[in-house]
Amino acid sequence: MVDNAKPISAGDFKPVSAADRGKLDSEKISAPSLTFLQDSWRRLRKNKAAMICLVILIILFILAFGSGFFETHNPNATNPNLANLPPKIPGIDINGFNGTIEQSGTRVNAYVQAHAGNAYYILGTDYLGRDLFSRILYGTRISLEIALIASFFDLAFGVVYGIVSGWMGGRVDTIMQRIIEIMLSIPNLVVMVLLILVLKPGMSAIIYSIAITSWINMARLVRAQTLELKNQEFILAARALGESSWKISFKHLLPNLSSVIIINLMFTIPTAIFFEAFLSYIGIGISAPQASLGTLINDGQKNFQFLPYQMWYPAIVLSVLMIAFNILGDGLRDSFDPKGRE
Repeated sequence: MVDNAKPISAGDFKPVSAADRGKLDSEKISAPSLTFLQDSWRRLRKNKAAMICLVILIILFILAFGSGFFETHNPNATNPNLANLPPKIPGIDINGFNGTIEQSGTRVNAYVQAHAGNAYYILGTDYLGRDLFSRILYGTRISLEIALIASFFDLAFGVVYGIVSGWMGGRVDTIMQRIIEIMLSIPNLVVMVLLILVLKPGMSAIIYSIAITSWINMARLVRAQTLELKNQEFILAARALGESSWKISFKHLLPNLSSVIIINLMFTIPTAIFFEAFLSYIGIGISAPQASLGTLINDGQKNFQFLPYQMWYPAIVLSVLMIAFNILGDGLRDSFDPKGRE
Protein backbone atom coordinates (compact mmCIF):
# COMPACT_ATOMS: atom_id res chain seq x y z
CA MET A 1 0.00 0.00 0.00
CA VAL A 2 1.50 3.35 -1.08
CA ASP A 3 0.95 6.47 1.02
CA ASN A 4 0.12 9.31 -1.42
CA ALA A 5 -0.62 11.86 1.32
CA LYS A 6 1.11 15.19 0.78
CA PRO A 7 3.55 16.05 3.55
CA ILE A 8 2.60 19.05 5.73
CA SER A 9 4.93 22.03 5.55
CA ALA A 10 5.18 25.39 7.32
CA GLY A 11 3.73 27.09 4.27
CA ASP A 12 0.41 25.34 4.80
CA PHE A 13 -0.24 27.43 7.92
CA LYS A 14 -0.92 31.12 8.22
CA PRO A 15 -1.66 33.32 11.26
CA VAL A 16 -5.29 34.05 12.08
CA SER A 17 -6.14 37.72 11.50
CA ALA A 18 -7.84 39.91 14.11
CA ALA A 19 -11.08 39.87 12.07
CA ASP A 20 -11.09 36.06 11.98
CA ARG A 21 -10.44 35.88 15.73
CA GLY A 22 -13.45 38.13 16.31
CA LYS A 23 -15.64 35.79 14.28
CA LEU A 24 -14.42 32.78 16.21
CA ASP A 25 -15.05 34.48 19.56
CA SER A 26 -18.56 35.51 18.54
CA GLU A 27 -19.43 31.92 17.66
CA LYS A 28 -18.07 30.53 20.93
CA ILE A 29 -20.72 28.99 23.18
CA SER A 30 -19.85 29.59 26.83
CA ALA A 31 -21.48 30.53 30.12
CA PRO A 32 -20.11 31.91 33.39
CA SER A 33 -19.31 29.43 36.12
CA LEU A 34 -22.05 29.61 38.76
CA THR A 35 -22.49 27.89 42.10
CA PHE A 36 -25.71 26.04 42.91
CA LEU A 37 -27.12 28.97 44.91
CA GLN A 38 -26.09 31.53 42.28
CA ASP A 39 -27.75 29.49 39.54
CA SER A 40 -30.89 29.07 41.67
CA TRP A 41 -31.05 32.83 42.29
CA ARG A 42 -30.64 33.47 38.55
CA ARG A 43 -33.56 31.15 37.81
CA LEU A 44 -35.68 32.69 40.59
CA ARG A 45 -35.16 36.20 39.19
CA LYS A 46 -36.67 35.04 35.90
CA ASN A 47 -39.88 34.10 37.72
CA LYS A 48 -41.68 37.45 37.76
CA ALA A 49 -44.54 36.30 39.98
CA ALA A 50 -42.15 34.95 42.63
CA MET A 51 -40.06 38.13 42.58
CA ILE A 52 -43.16 40.33 42.93
CA CYS A 53 -44.25 38.24 45.92
CA LEU A 54 -40.76 38.52 47.42
CA VAL A 55 -40.92 42.32 47.15
CA ILE A 56 -44.42 42.33 48.70
CA LEU A 57 -43.23 40.21 51.63
CA ILE A 58 -40.20 42.45 52.20
CA ILE A 59 -42.51 45.50 52.28
CA LEU A 60 -44.86 43.78 54.73
CA PHE A 61 -41.93 42.83 56.97
CA ILE A 62 -40.69 46.43 56.96
CA LEU A 63 -44.16 47.83 57.69
CA ALA A 64 -44.91 45.27 60.41
CA PHE A 65 -41.63 45.31 62.33
CA GLY A 66 -41.05 49.01 61.71
CA SER A 67 -44.62 49.88 62.65
CA GLY A 68 -43.36 52.24 65.36
CA PHE A 69 -42.46 54.63 62.54
CA PHE A 70 -45.67 54.09 60.54
CA GLU A 71 -48.34 53.89 63.25
CA THR A 72 -50.39 57.07 63.45
CA HIS A 73 -52.13 56.02 66.68
CA ASN A 74 -51.73 53.58 69.56
CA PRO A 75 -53.22 50.25 68.34
CA ASN A 76 -54.78 49.51 71.75
CA ALA A 77 -55.97 53.03 72.64
CA THR A 78 -59.77 53.20 72.76
CA ASN A 79 -61.93 56.26 72.06
CA PRO A 80 -65.67 55.39 71.99
CA ASN A 81 -66.51 58.89 70.70
CA LEU A 82 -64.65 58.07 67.46
CA ALA A 83 -66.02 54.55 67.00
CA ASN A 84 -66.76 53.14 63.53
CA LEU A 85 -65.28 56.05 61.59
CA PRO A 86 -64.71 55.34 57.86
CA PRO A 87 -61.24 55.59 56.28
CA LYS A 88 -59.89 59.09 55.68
CA ILE A 89 -56.69 59.98 53.83
CA PRO A 90 -55.87 63.70 53.80
CA GLY A 91 -55.88 65.22 50.32
CA ILE A 92 -57.94 62.43 48.73
CA ASP A 93 -61.59 63.15 47.83
CA ILE A 94 -62.71 59.66 46.83
CA ASN A 95 -65.69 57.97 48.43
CA GLY A 96 -64.37 55.35 50.80
CA PHE A 97 -61.21 57.33 51.62
CA ASN A 98 -62.50 60.85 52.35
CA GLY A 99 -64.18 60.20 55.71
CA THR A 100 -67.72 60.25 54.37
CA ILE A 101 -70.37 57.61 54.84
CA GLU A 102 -73.81 57.12 53.29
CA GLN A 103 -76.74 57.64 55.64
CA SER A 104 -80.38 57.58 54.47
CA GLY A 105 -79.33 57.94 50.85
CA THR A 106 -77.02 60.94 51.39
CA ARG A 107 -73.28 61.11 52.08
CA VAL A 108 -72.28 62.81 55.32
CA ASN A 109 -68.89 63.58 56.86
CA ALA A 110 -68.59 61.12 59.75
CA TYR A 111 -65.61 62.99 61.20
CA VAL A 112 -67.60 66.21 61.50
CA GLN A 113 -70.47 64.36 63.15
CA ALA A 114 -68.07 62.74 65.65
CA HIS A 115 -66.32 66.09 66.32
CA ALA A 116 -63.01 64.46 65.46
CA GLY A 117 -61.35 67.79 64.65
CA ASN A 118 -58.15 67.36 62.65
CA ALA A 119 -57.83 63.66 63.50
CA TYR A 120 -57.89 61.16 60.66
CA TYR A 121 -57.64 57.37 60.37
CA ILE A 122 -56.21 55.90 57.17
CA LEU A 123 -58.28 52.71 57.42
CA GLY A 124 -60.94 53.96 59.82
CA THR A 125 -61.68 52.85 63.38
CA ASP A 126 -63.32 49.81 64.95
CA TYR A 127 -66.28 49.58 67.34
CA LEU A 128 -64.13 50.87 70.24
CA GLY A 129 -62.59 53.74 68.31
CA ARG A 130 -59.21 52.04 67.86
CA ASP A 131 -57.13 52.82 64.78
CA LEU A 132 -57.62 49.96 62.33
CA PHE A 133 -54.43 50.71 60.36
CA SER A 134 -52.24 50.46 63.48
CA ARG A 135 -54.01 47.32 64.62
CA ILE A 136 -53.55 45.66 61.20
CA LEU A 137 -49.83 46.46 61.34
CA TYR A 138 -49.67 44.97 64.84
CA GLY A 139 -51.64 41.90 63.75
CA THR A 140 -49.37 41.42 60.73
CA ARG A 141 -46.36 41.56 63.05
CA ILE A 142 -47.93 38.83 65.20
CA SER A 143 -48.50 36.66 62.11
CA LEU A 144 -44.92 37.15 60.88
CA GLU A 145 -43.55 36.40 64.36
CA ILE A 146 -45.49 33.14 64.31
CA ALA A 147 -43.98 32.45 60.87
CA LEU A 148 -40.45 33.05 62.18
CA ILE A 149 -41.08 30.85 65.21
CA ALA A 150 -42.38 28.02 63.01
CA SER A 151 -39.30 28.42 60.79
CA PHE A 152 -37.01 28.21 63.81
CA PHE A 153 -38.54 24.96 65.06
CA ASP A 154 -38.50 23.53 61.54
CA LEU A 155 -34.77 24.20 61.28
CA ALA A 156 -33.75 23.50 64.86
CA PHE A 157 -35.76 20.31 65.42
CA GLY A 158 -37.15 19.06 62.13
CA VAL A 159 -33.88 19.11 60.17
CA VAL A 160 -31.79 17.65 63.01
CA TYR A 161 -34.39 14.97 63.83
CA GLY A 162 -34.69 13.95 60.17
CA ILE A 163 -30.92 13.75 59.58
CA VAL A 164 -30.32 11.71 62.75
CA SER A 165 -33.18 9.34 61.96
CA GLY A 166 -32.12 8.78 58.35
CA TRP A 167 -28.38 8.58 59.07
CA MET A 168 -28.60 6.19 62.02
CA GLY A 169 -31.13 3.86 60.41
CA GLY A 170 -32.04 0.49 61.89
CA ARG A 171 -33.70 0.36 65.29
CA VAL A 172 -33.04 4.04 66.04
CA ASP A 173 -34.82 5.08 62.85
CA THR A 174 -37.74 2.76 63.59
CA ILE A 175 -38.24 4.16 67.10
CA MET A 176 -37.96 7.77 65.95
CA GLN A 177 -40.47 7.24 63.15
CA ARG A 178 -42.95 5.57 65.50
CA ILE A 179 -42.75 8.67 67.72
CA ILE A 180 -43.55 10.87 64.72
CA GLU A 181 -46.48 8.65 63.73
CA ILE A 182 -47.93 8.94 67.23
CA MET A 183 -47.60 12.74 67.11
CA LEU A 184 -49.19 12.88 63.66
CA SER A 185 -52.23 11.02 64.96
CA ILE A 186 -53.01 13.92 67.32
CA PRO A 187 -54.62 16.92 65.52
CA ASN A 188 -53.04 20.32 66.06
CA LEU A 189 -56.29 21.74 67.38
CA VAL A 190 -56.45 19.06 70.11
CA VAL A 191 -52.89 19.93 71.15
CA MET A 192 -53.86 23.61 71.31
CA VAL A 193 -56.96 22.92 73.43
CA LEU A 194 -54.94 20.78 75.85
CA LEU A 195 -52.37 23.55 76.19
CA ILE A 196 -55.11 26.08 76.92
CA LEU A 197 -56.12 23.94 79.91
CA VAL A 198 -52.64 24.54 81.31
CA LEU A 199 -51.88 27.98 79.87
CA LYS A 200 -54.25 30.87 79.20
CA PRO A 201 -55.09 31.63 75.55
CA GLY A 202 -52.42 33.76 73.93
CA MET A 203 -49.04 33.80 72.28
CA SER A 204 -47.45 31.32 74.70
CA ALA A 205 -49.99 28.58 73.98
CA ILE A 206 -49.62 29.07 70.20
CA ILE A 207 -45.81 28.92 70.43
CA TYR A 208 -45.89 25.69 72.45
CA SER A 209 -48.38 24.17 70.02
CA ILE A 210 -46.16 25.04 67.06
CA ALA A 211 -43.10 23.73 68.92
CA ILE A 212 -44.80 20.37 69.42
CA THR A 213 -46.27 19.80 65.95
CA SER A 214 -44.90 22.14 63.27
CA TRP A 215 -41.55 20.39 62.60
CA ILE A 216 -42.89 16.89 61.91
CA ASN A 217 -43.32 17.23 58.12
CA MET A 218 -39.86 18.75 57.81
CA ALA A 219 -38.37 15.82 59.76
CA ARG A 220 -40.04 13.25 57.48
CA LEU A 221 -38.89 14.95 54.28
CA VAL A 222 -35.31 15.40 55.52
CA ARG A 223 -35.19 11.76 56.68
CA ALA A 224 -36.34 10.52 53.26
CA GLN A 225 -33.69 12.59 51.47
CA THR A 226 -31.01 11.50 53.95
CA LEU A 227 -31.80 7.83 53.31
CA GLU A 228 -31.34 8.48 49.59
CA LEU A 229 -28.11 10.47 49.93
CA LYS A 230 -26.24 8.42 52.52
CA ASN A 231 -25.59 5.54 50.09
CA GLN A 232 -24.27 7.73 47.29
CA GLU A 233 -20.62 7.68 46.27
CA PHE A 234 -19.50 11.00 47.74
CA ILE A 235 -20.88 10.06 51.17
CA LEU A 236 -19.29 6.60 51.02
CA ALA A 237 -15.99 8.22 50.02
CA ALA A 238 -16.16 10.60 52.98
CA ARG A 239 -16.84 7.71 55.35
CA ALA A 240 -13.98 5.71 53.83
CA LEU A 241 -11.64 8.66 54.48
CA GLY A 242 -12.60 8.53 58.15
CA GLU A 243 -14.70 11.70 58.44
CA SER A 244 -17.01 11.82 61.47
CA SER A 245 -20.76 11.58 61.14
CA TRP A 246 -21.22 15.18 62.33
CA LYS A 247 -18.76 16.49 59.75
CA ILE A 248 -20.43 14.51 56.97
CA SER A 249 -23.84 15.84 58.06
CA PHE A 250 -22.82 19.51 58.02
CA LYS A 251 -20.33 19.40 55.15
CA HIS A 252 -22.03 17.01 52.72
CA LEU A 253 -25.64 16.30 53.69
CA LEU A 254 -26.90 19.80 54.59
CA PRO A 255 -25.77 21.45 51.31
CA ASN A 256 -27.55 18.73 49.34
CA LEU A 257 -30.64 19.02 51.54
CA SER A 258 -30.81 22.83 51.32
CA SER A 259 -33.32 22.88 48.45
CA VAL A 260 -35.73 20.52 50.23
CA ILE A 261 -35.38 22.47 53.49
CA ILE A 262 -35.98 25.89 51.93
CA ILE A 263 -38.93 24.75 49.83
CA ASN A 264 -40.68 23.00 52.72
CA LEU A 265 -39.98 26.01 54.93
CA MET A 266 -41.77 28.31 52.51
CA PHE A 267 -44.87 26.10 52.65
CA THR A 268 -44.73 25.72 56.44
CA ILE A 269 -44.87 29.49 57.00
CA PRO A 270 -48.34 30.16 55.48
CA THR A 271 -49.69 27.10 57.29
CA ALA A 272 -48.49 28.52 60.62
CA ILE A 273 -49.91 31.97 59.80
CA PHE A 274 -53.32 30.52 58.94
CA PHE A 275 -53.22 28.32 62.07
CA GLU A 276 -52.70 31.37 64.30
CA ALA A 277 -55.37 33.39 62.47
CA PHE A 278 -57.87 30.53 62.76
CA LEU A 279 -57.22 30.10 66.49
CA SER A 280 -57.59 33.84 67.10
CA TYR A 281 -60.75 33.93 64.98
CA ILE A 282 -62.47 31.26 67.09
CA GLY A 283 -61.30 32.91 70.32
CA ILE A 284 -58.55 30.61 71.61
CA GLY A 285 -55.55 32.40 70.09
CA ILE A 286 -54.35 35.93 70.73
CA SER A 287 -56.48 37.48 73.46
CA ALA A 288 -57.80 41.05 73.76
CA PRO A 289 -56.74 43.80 73.73
CA GLN A 290 -53.90 42.53 71.51
CA ALA A 291 -54.62 42.57 67.80
CA SER A 292 -54.27 39.65 65.43
CA LEU A 293 -55.47 39.29 61.86
CA GLY A 294 -57.81 36.56 63.10
CA THR A 295 -59.30 38.70 65.88
CA LEU A 296 -59.62 41.67 63.52
CA ILE A 297 -61.55 39.55 61.01
CA ASN A 298 -63.76 38.27 63.83
CA ASP A 299 -64.46 41.80 65.08
CA GLY A 300 -65.09 43.08 61.54
CA GLN A 301 -67.54 40.28 60.82
CA LYS A 302 -69.90 41.66 63.47
CA ASN A 303 -70.34 44.93 61.55
CA PHE A 304 -69.82 43.55 58.06
CA GLN A 305 -73.31 44.43 56.83
CA PHE A 306 -72.92 48.14 57.63
CA LEU A 307 -69.13 48.67 57.83
CA PRO A 308 -67.57 46.02 55.55
CA TYR A 309 -64.14 47.70 55.49
CA GLN A 310 -63.53 46.57 59.09
CA MET A 311 -63.40 42.97 57.86
CA TRP A 312 -62.13 43.48 54.32
CA TYR A 313 -58.80 45.13 55.18
CA PRO A 314 -57.45 42.49 57.61
CA ALA A 315 -58.81 39.73 55.35
CA ILE A 316 -56.96 41.21 52.36
CA VAL A 317 -53.69 41.43 54.32
CA LEU A 318 -54.03 37.81 55.47
CA SER A 319 -54.82 36.67 51.92
CA VAL A 320 -51.84 38.57 50.50
CA LEU A 321 -49.53 36.96 53.09
CA MET A 322 -50.80 33.47 52.31
CA ILE A 323 -50.73 33.88 48.52
CA ALA A 324 -47.31 35.57 48.49
CA PHE A 325 -45.65 32.85 50.55
CA ASN A 326 -47.22 30.10 48.44
CA ILE A 327 -46.24 31.66 45.09
CA LEU A 328 -42.72 32.34 46.38
CA GLY A 329 -42.55 28.72 47.54
CA ASP A 330 -43.54 27.55 44.05
CA GLY A 331 -40.84 29.76 42.56
CA LEU A 332 -38.21 28.41 44.94
CA ARG A 333 -39.25 24.85 44.14
CA ASP A 334 -38.75 25.49 40.43
CA SER A 335 -35.44 27.31 40.90
CA PHE A 336 -33.98 24.61 43.14
CA ASP A 337 -35.20 21.69 41.01
CA PRO A 338 -32.08 20.10 39.47
CA LYS A 339 -34.18 18.38 36.77
CA GLY A 340 -35.27 21.74 35.42
CA ARG A 341 -31.79 23.15 34.85
CA GLU A 342 -31.36 25.10 31.63
